[in-house]
Amino acid sequence: MVAVRSGRHQGLALLALSLISLGVSALLRDLVPDVTLCGIKKLTGLPCPFCGGVRATAALGQGSPLEAFAWNPAVTLLHAAMLSSGAALVLGRTPPWLTPERQRFVFRAVVVILLVNWLYLVSVGR
Repeated sequence: MVAVRSGRHQGLALLALSLISLGVSALLRDLVPDVTLCGIKKLTGLPCPFCGGVRATAALGQGSPLEAFAWNPAVTLLHAAMLSSGAALVLGRTPPWLTPERQRFVFRAVVVILLVNWLYLVSVGR
């Protein structure tokens, strides 16, 4: 019983974190000037795997998933994973990608996604 309750609390926390970041980014999108916050990009001129993530989050918060995906596919997928994982945990279920049997696969998939995402960001000049 305690594990289910703990999982539901974790799910609520994931949902809250994602929804708050989407809402705040959407509200501040038009108020904040278009600046580069990434230290890696400032030092090297190349984007990090998360460059454009704030803009992607803001686009998602304003209901534009295609624009969000164009800004940063990995961050867009991260929000989808957080929302669906949070919802599953609240419902008392374990998301399939969080099961112990799949942890190795998920880790490798995340590494590949981040690498492909970084190559995409470099190619589009993010």
